[in-house]
Parts: sequence; structure tokens; C-alpha cells
Amino acid sequence: MKIKFKFLILPLFALLSSCQLFLGQDPNNSPEEVLKSLWSDFNNIHANLDFRMCSNTKYNSWYDVYYNAQSGYALKINPNMSEESLFTVCANMLKELNDPHVGLFAPGKYAGSYYDSYHEDFNLSKVKSYLMENGNNEYKNFLYGRFLTEPDIGYIYIALFTDENPKQNNQEWGRAIDIILNSLANTKAIVLDVRGNRGGEVYAMEYIAARFTSEQKDYIKTRIKTGPGTNDLSALKIYTIRPYKTISGNLSAYTKPVVLLTNRNSVSAAEWFTLALRTQSHVTHTGTPTCGAFSSRIDRPMINGWFYSISPEKVTDMDGIYYEGIGISPDEKHIRTNKTGDEQLDYAIELAVNAE
Repeated sequence: MKIKFKFLILPLFALLSSCQLFLGQDPNNSPEEVLKSLWSDFNNIHANLDFRMCSNTKYNSWYDVYYNAQSGYALKINPNMSEESLFTVCANMLKELNDPHVGLFAPGKYAGSYYDSYHEDFNLSKVKSYLMENGNNEYKNFLYGRFLTEPDIGYIYIALFTDENPKQNNQEWGRAIDIILNSLANTKAIVLDVRGNRGGEVYAMEYIAARFTSEQKDYIKTRIKTGPGTNDLSALKIYTIRPYKTISGNLSAYTKPVVLLTNRNSVSAAEWFTLALRTQSHVTHTGTPTCGAFSSRIDRPMINGWFYSISPEKVTDMDGIYYEGIGISPDEKHIRTNKTGDEQLDYAIELAVNAE
């Protein structure tokens, strides 16, 4: 059986590519067995339980979530409970992970695990007011243009790293980046904005990132969870970002200063994009930390016919640093929050103007 991995699109959880591993049906579909099998699957497959549980204020571990003698979820089950009540208990148990890649699905129902209340004001309409003629959004997932006050500085906003239309699996939308960069070729710098970017496909992300890459660099290391033990992991896989080259072999990338702008709602593939571009010397990272959801996700069925999504992948940067549950932070001096206007964008423009 093949497992295909996919990245999060928050909060849609669109099924970008089939990635299911089907289990046989267990004849015992009692509420107790349904909850226990769900807990056990996460114990065996979720690669980041330790990182996800370290910020939990109620339970010390995933084991404690189920077996705690005073408040474990096993105590919330009774044999005569309704499916509605069982769904609620299962969903609440998964919420203890606060993982954007985790969700529970039943006919007509969905419950996500992510409950982080951290919110940043980001208003694309406000961004448009900064741009000449309110910018150009003729290409899917992109808004681009030049700043009214600084016409020598370009701006590109990327909303997603995927085409949400399930019929468009070839991700042709990403090719528009070449047209966009051609229109901004004579700028002195670009502000590249992925605030609120909910993720997408890694190959689409790398296709776009290559257009801002001057030097080939490894940027991410991953391993897949293969068993219940902490160290039950697959062989290491390394991802590399490479400069884009035309057929003639000439470089075709924007290698003048780039200011990359992120916030807490930059998720999953947007975070891979951030790690990739942070390897490039002409890129400055500003804004606020990203979400902290790096694993791909897989969908798996439960013994009662429901299914869930789960994070099976440990992801680090090339120094072995985990950002799961924390996010990638700009250098301290470049962290900016929005209080009244779009101070993050104001500061990014300032950095771009002064870039050398």
C-alpha cells in the first residue's frame, strides 16, 4: 500500500491528494474500543506527541490524556452513550494536542484540534491601499504591485501554495510567479508576504521559492514515524532548495533584497517556504513567528467508519532544531506586531528601502 502525504490548508483541510492507509474493520465498535483505538493510533503514529503535549496545562503526556485516574478520557466513556456524545469525547481528546494537522471527521461533522487563540490583525484590503492602483490580483493566490510611497519596491502576497480546485492537480497557477517577477524586475527590493498563508503542496512551494533562490541549500530534514517508540522513525530525508534555471541554463530568479513577512497564521507549507528562504543571504525575515505545524498529514479510517487526520512526520531545520508547536521566529530585532495599522508592512517596507 502507498501512503501519500499532504500539507495543511488551514482551516479547510482540503484533500489535496489521496493519502489514506485503510485499516481492517474491528468487530468490536463499542464506544470504549473506538476511543481506545483512536488513542492508540495517535500513540503509534503521531510523530510530535512530546512537542504537542509539553504546552498542555492539564496532562503531562499522551498516556496521561487517556489513563489519568482523575480526568483521563477513558473515564468519559459509557457503553450506552450516543454517537454524538462519543464524537464529542473523541474530538476533545484530539484537541489536547492543539495540532492544526489533526482533525476528526464523521458524516456531517468535523472537529479540528487547533484551538490557539493567538490572533493577528491582517487585512488584505488594508494592504491594497498601500499599492499603486490597489495592486494586481489577476492571478490565482497572488496579489502584487508597487508601493505608492516607494515605487522602486515591489510587493507580492501569496495566499496559498495550492490550487483549491480539486480538478487542477497540476498546480499551473504557480507559473504566474514568472510573469509577476518579470513585471517587478527593475525594482530594488521586494516585500514577499505570506501572512495568513494556510499552506499547500510542497512542490508548488518549492517551485515559487526557487524564483527567490541564489544558492542551492539544504533546508529541512524529515523522518516518518514507523512505530510506537520515540525513535521508531524512517530513514532521514533532506529537502533542498535550488535556483531556478531556464532551459538555456541561465539563472531566472530575483536575487536582489527580499523581505519575507510572516505571522502566526503562516502555516505548514508556508513555514517550509520560510525555512527555505531563510537559507538565502539576500532574504530578511520579519513579522512575527509562524504557526508551528510542520508535519505533512495523512487521513486514516477508524474502526467505526469515521476517520481522522494525523501528523506522522518529524521535521527539523538543518541544525536539527524543532519548531513544532512554536513556529519560526524572525530575528528578535525584526519582530513586529500590528496594533493600530499594518506596522508589520510599514517595517518591511523600511527594511526593503534600506536594503543593500
